[in-house]
Amino acid sequence: MSASAAPGPPGLWQGERLLLAAVRAWASCRAGRGEPARTIRRAIACVASEQTGALFAAFMEALEGVSRRPMRLHCGACPGYAEDEQRLILACGLSAVAPDLAARLLEPLARDPSAAVCFARALNVALVADGLALPARLTDGAEPVTWH
Repeated sequence: MSASAAPGPPGLWQGERLLLAAVRAWASCRAGRGEPARTIRRAIACVASEQTGALFAAFMEALEGVSRRPMRLHCGACPGYAEDEQRLILACGLSAVAPDLAARLLEPLARDPSAAVCFARALNVALVADGLALPARLTDGAEPVTWH
């Protein structure tokens, strides 16, 4: 995927772009009254691994099972980055180093985000194994810090 055709803002890591595309495809499939788990799981497996695809599907299903409201996302290859998309992807990146912060990020979307945070952490580990590590973007207002 060329940088100009990649979804989201500039500066996202490849793992973040994969998750962003997957989240958008999941929502598109749901909007079309489809069953996204199998379709998106297979699509992710083509780029990463079957384990990563299965964990992404489990993460999204865990969120949907306790959702407070529909997620607000951008469409397809939109260069923007909706707040809910940011919450999901940042929570996945933070889940390994700051699970409490990841849960707080997901609270506006989920009544009880604990299961989703567990799946996010496992998804994070699977992405690392696939060479698609997620950054844990933490900042105090100055320079962003990336932890692994």
